[in-house]
Amino acid sequence: MRTDTADVEQLATPPAFQRISFARKFKNNLATTLFTAAFVIAVVPLLWVLWTLLERGLKPVLSSTWWSHSFNGLLPNDFGGGIYHALVGTLLEGLVCLVISVPLGIMVGVYLVEYGRESRFAKVATFMVDILSGLPSIVAGLFIYALWITTFGFTRSGFAVALALLLLMIPVVVRVT
Repeated sequence: MRTDTADVEQLATPPAFQRISFARKFKNNLATTLFTAAFVIAVVPLLWVLWTLLERGLKPVLSSTWWSHSFNGLLPNDFGGGIYHALVGTLLEGLVCLVISVPLGIMVGVYLVEYGRESRFAKVATFMVDILSGLPSIVAGLFIYALWITTFGFTRSGFAVALALLLLMIPVVVRVT
């Protein structure tokens, strides 16, 4: 098929631009209305939850005891306590994970790059780092629960949580190294 310059420069002939039919306009307006209604139906509960959260939660968060008191000695039906225990627990678990995973990850990364280029152990280590890189956090937590708590019989503790976090952090440190 050949197109001449004269064909391209030729103006469009009527009816190149046709009128939009009533049925098409009606369907478009109906779809727009339905999508708008679905959006409003989805946003109203979200705004309600946000309002309830701010209404009930802003007062305790702004109180001075929220940041400095724990739930130690409170029964489930008692009001009180604060975020102190959660902040300290998070910092301690992160610190335990950091102390174990950073040196281990750096050593594995340096070994893979500098010493074990084509060795069988390096291939296995690289494969395991690749597998752990895609590990969902829930799987890491369930694995540690099944191994550490159920199989070995240790109690539930922050150290077990740090071990699950360790499984997620080591591949990141190895890749960064």
